[in-house]
Parts: sequence; C-alpha cells; structure tokens
Amino acid sequence: MKTFTKAALGLALLPGLSVAGQPSAEQLPAKPVQTDTNFIVVLVDDLGYDESGFMGADDMFTPNLDKIAAGGTHFTQGYVTSSVCGPSRAGLISGRYQDRLGIWGNFSRNAKIGFPTNQPMMQDHFKEAGYTTAAIGKWHFGHFEEEHKPWNRNLDYFYGFLGGGHDYFNANMHYNGRNNRSPIYRNGQMVEYPNGTYLTDEFSREAVEFIERNHDKPFFLHLAYNAVHAPYQAPEHYLKRVDELMDGEFATWHRRVIAAMLLAMDDGLGDIMTTLDEKGIADNTAIVFLSDNGYQTIVRRKEPVNLAGNPADLRGFKGDTFEGGIRVPFVINWPGVVPAGKQYTKPVISLDILPTLTRNIPLVENTPELDGVDLVPYLNGEKEGRPHETMFFRFFHDIAYRKGDWVLTWNDQHKVAGEKRANRELVKEEVKAMLFNLNDDVAQRRDLRHEQPEKFQELFNEYLDLLEEFPEPEFPALFQTPYTVEFTEDL
Repeated sequence: MKTFTKAALGLALLPGLSVAGQPSAEQLPAKPVQTDTNFIVVLVDDLGYDESGFMGADDMFTPNLDKIAAGGTHFTQGYVTSSVCGPSRAGLISGRYQDRLGIWGNFSRNAKIGFPTNQPMMQDHFKEAGYTTAAIGKWHFGHFEEEHKPWNRNLDYFYGFLGGGHDYFNANMHYNGRNNRSPIYRNGQMVEYPNGTYLTDEFSREAVEFIERNHDKPFFLHLAYNAVHAPYQAPEHYLKRVDELMDGEFATWHRRVIAAMLLAMDDGLGDIMTTLDEKGIADNTAIVFLSDNGYQTIVRRKEPVNLAGNPADLRGFKGDTFEGGIRVPFVINWPGVVPAGKQYTKPVISLDILPTLTRNIPLVENTPELDGVDLVPYLNGEKEGRPHETMFFRFFHDIAYRKGDWVLTWNDQHKVAGEKRANRELVKEEVKAMLFNLNDDVAQRRDLRHEQPEKFQELFNEYLDLLEEFPEPEFPALFQTPYTVEFTEDL
C-alpha cells in the first residue's frame, strides 16, 4: 500500500530552524515545476453563508475579502462535504468524498487516528511538481501518530496548532487534551507563544513572512484560520473598530465579537495582498477562499439581513445537513484564468478545488480517482451544464443527497438561531427523512416527501447505493458506523 508522507516519497523529514532562522526544508532541491502560478487556499472556520460583506451581511466588515471576491468568481451555491470541521477539511484536502476514506466525524483532541497516509493530500501534488509547500493555522487531520503530523506530510513549513480549536490569546508549552491552549508548533518544535498576542494576527504574519521568503519560486500555501470558531475572543482595538463601523448597535454580543474576529482576519488578507503586490506576484497568484462549514447557532441572527440578494434564511447550522450547515462563502480569484467579477450560480463543492488548482500539473502517481472536477471550463464557457448533477453530504448520522435541485436530507438535531446547540438531539428512530426542491424552496420549509413519493424513492435508492461505496476497501472506517435508515417504510 503506497503511502504519501515525506519518508515514503524519499523526502527528508523537516528539521527545526536553521541557524539563519529560516526553515531549512524550504531550501531543499525541487523537481522542475510545470507551472509558475502560486496558490493560496484560505480556509476560515464556522463562517456562515452570508456572514461577510460581499455576501450581504450588514454587520460584518470585510473590505479586503470583498476585493478578492470582486476580482474573481464567487459561487452562490458553494458547498462543503460536511457540516463540521474535520470531515469537511478531509474532503477539501483530498478532492474526494471523505467517506471513501472512512471519515465522517471529527478527529478529536485525543483521537489516535488521523488522515490516511495512503491518500494524497493537496500539498503532495504541488510538492511533487516542485513547489515549496506550507500550511499555517489549524491542522485538524490527526496528530497522535508521528506520521499524521503536518511536518511529516510533505509540507516544507508548518506553523499552527494540531487540534480542532484553540484559545486566541494563550498557548501552553505542553499538550493538554482537556483545554484549548495546546502548543503552537513551528515545524516539529513547540514555540514559546507570546501570550496575549492575537492568534489570527500571528497566522497572518506567518503567511506574509512565508510569501516574502518564497516569492521568487512557486509556492503553495494552505492558510487555515481558526476564526471565527469559538472561543469568541477579540482584542479591544478590533472591537472598537467594529463599533465605529457599525451604524447602530449589534443585534447581540456574539455578533459584535465575531465581527471583530472577522475584521482581524480580513486585515490579514489585506497584508497578504499588499505583500503579493510589493513582490510583483499578485497577477501570478491564485487565491481560494471558503469556510469549512456553515452557521454557528449561538452567533446567527434570529432576523437575518442580506444586502446582496443571497438567501438570508437558509435552514440549518453547523452540525446538520440542511443548507445552512453545508452552503458556504466560496471564492476563486485566479487572474487570467478564472473570470473576474463573475457570479456563478450553479452548484459547486469543495472537492473541486484540488482538480481546479492542479489543472496544469500532473497528480501524484497512483492518486485515486477524484470526485471533484476542474471548474475552469465551466466558468469560461467551454463546458455547459452543471459541474455536478449529484452531491453527497454527511456528518456522522446526518446526511443529504442532492440530485439536480432535489435534495433528500435526514438530521437528528433541532437547533435555533441565537441559542446554544446542546441538548437538542432527537430520537433517531422517530426522525423522518425530508425531500425539498431548492429551486422553489431554498429555505427548506416545505417537505415534499408525501407530495412527490416517486422522486423521494428515487433519491433514497440512489443514496443507499452510494453508501455501498463507503468506505473503500483500502480505507478502514475510522469512526463508529453511523445510524442509517435503510427502508423507506421506516420513514
């Protein structure tokens, strides 16, 4: 079984810093590159579909992100494969439904499992093509075994934390699986984190410095902010700025804080764009922006406002497979390749990012077939129709299967905007699958299961057939078997 780690591919494991203070692995000899385009994938955490300026929020301030969106294509039906961090990230980084890899839950702080080493990750393809590769921010692909840690996964540089969540002001010098103050690492070494420093700002600074060190050669950077994931923390100066920008009061305390958290992230994007301009590589750098899942319950407005014409009343939240949990802000800015100022309205999914960005480089040998597609031909008119006729989404027991505009969904939790999501689990045996038509009912208010029994049965049968493919034989299930309704008479 082939593995995709540095050791398996004959690449030196990352040491610590060199005497000069630069990550010495960034200076390793590289194979000739197939393209000189730089790639930056910016992944934010728990940002809802319309919780940014360009998507229509009137209480969030993202001028730099808005500029990136205006200079590229933004997708009004951009999806991720799961409604929580871990499985969603696994789909993005592999270009394959993570269920094929035995992943349908989060890698917890103390989990002894990790992203399979026999499945290539996005950086593997770029590293093989001669790129300098880096990941900055949140890892969340498992870290118990050495082979799962980022500095052993074909990254020339890593700065960040290994788990799923982190305090924004403090970090320990020892690992404690019971709190959010786990160590910050630079490659394989813990760093003495300057407590009181804002973590979002640190990630932005690290990204800028990586670009400055590597602007004269092709690079791939995966920048995974943990903003706006809990805990809800922001420095006072960001809070003061959003207070000044807000015309009136915020609806809730949480909205004010995540506005400040988001503004900090947006400042970082501005610093990155300035650095690209100063180094003369802005026109040769592709930037992707998306969130790993949808709305958080506690921070979502009970009476949403959308100024951009996007649906403001999507049903659902992080942790379920209604639209509000899986439809996210999604942008590709690639000068000269992806149309600028375009709004693309057909459904796309995070699986498409890998094949789109690697369209000009060969994939690693023996890469399994991808579920994503290259979006460029659809965006420039070479191909008509939808990139995907069907899509699948799962987080443990919750599923959604979409075919055209029809979607079958089953969720075992009930959540309410502005409230905590604890203690709202429903009795699984009493939960009914639902059928919606998103063309007529994007808010998913009208269940058509009984009005369209044949369509319901069609999607249900195809969903069951799809489950037979998961996981693939070479990828044992890493999580307990989800509850699955197998007979429509039970519904």
